[in-house]
Amino acid sequence: MINPKINSCKICGYNDKDFMPWGKDGKYPMFEICPCCGIESGYEDISPESIESNRKKWIRSSKFKSDTKYRIQLENLLK
Repeated sequence: MINPKINSCKICGYNDKDFMPWGKDGKYPMFEICPCCGIESGYEDISPESIESNRKKWIRSSKFKSDTKYRIQLENLLK
């Protein structure tokens, strides 16, 4: 089962049961690279300011603009 707090990228909302960017408890970064947006957990998503800044970059990216599934993915994260 996917836990959005543990199995999701804080930047783009990508989630997968095998993706745990902040570990099994959601507290310690695993320094994983998100396969969707390329952000490194524990480095580029460490503070609210860095999350906001990197999310803005993600939204401006050509990959984000290439498919509506990325917008839905991000909207699900922000719910």
